[in-house]
Amino acid sequence: MKEKVSEIMTPEPITGTVPSPLNEIVKILIKNNLTGLPMKDVKNHYAGIISRRDIFANPVETQAALVMRNAKTVKEDESIKSAALEMLNQHRRHLTVVNENNEITGILTPQNFLQVVKEKYGNIKVKDILKVITIPIWGKTPVSMIPTLMRLSGVYTYPVVNSNGEFLGLLTDRDLFDKIDLKSTTVLSEAGMGEDEDPWSWGGIRNVITYVIEKNNIHLPDIPVEKIMVKKPVTVSPNDRLETAVKNMLTKNYNQLPVLEDDKIVVGMLYDIEIMRVFL
Repeated sequence: MKEKVSEIMTPEPITGTVPSPLNEIVKILIKNNLTGLPMKDVKNHYAGIISRRDIFANPVETQAALVMRNAKTVKEDESIKSAALEMLNQHRRHLTVVNENNEITGILTPQNFLQVVKEKYGNIKVKDILKVITIPIWGKTPVSMIPTLMRLSGVYTYPVVNSNGEFLGLLTDRDLFDKIDLKSTTVLSEAGMGEDEDPWSWGGIRNVITYVIEKNNIHLPDIPVEKIMVKKPVTVSPNDRLETAVKNMLTKNYNQLPVLEDDKIVVGMLYDIEIMRVFL
């Protein structure tokens, strides 16, 4: 059984540097299909971290240093449990790993912990760790309302229900991607792309698309969300074991799974970061 951070971390992560313009960080995120990255200073020491969530929360800032969080780090030789608890304490999806010289050597996301969870805590039931409030949305809700809902609630994943409250599908910020004209000059500029580049090859733009929508005042169509939602997402039941849920997350690289009772009633959303509660 793996015990130390160094055994599960992603080594040598892509990093950003401060000082630098925020649009340069956005460009790195997009080009590398990332949702966050550690930041270092000119002396190669850890300076902070910037995630997609930080960018969403600061749409008017232009400098990376003003968006960056000086979040606590963990060391390579620390225990997996202590790292999991630190991630849970911060309630952020990215945790930077540093060495004794405060140099960045790795990064942790909830995905890094899932195999350990599966092996050690797989018999725990899903319902025993469901804690986060889930916000369902009606299938007829206009797509144009979603960026505002995401910005005000801080939630970027929604189970979609019909007028009887029965589950229809799943909507995430990434599902807005296909409904935006990415060839517009403003979006290309914000993404750091040239007009001769193919924006459809930059899959990572999905990681900051809400930010791009808000900053460029892009108007989404008024079609209902049920038209763009994922209609048959992988789901779990409250009585399923974590082993089942984690297996689905690892296989498909999912960050969350809808939790349904009788295959139609939404009980909640199981997020990989919330699974860190098993280490408490």
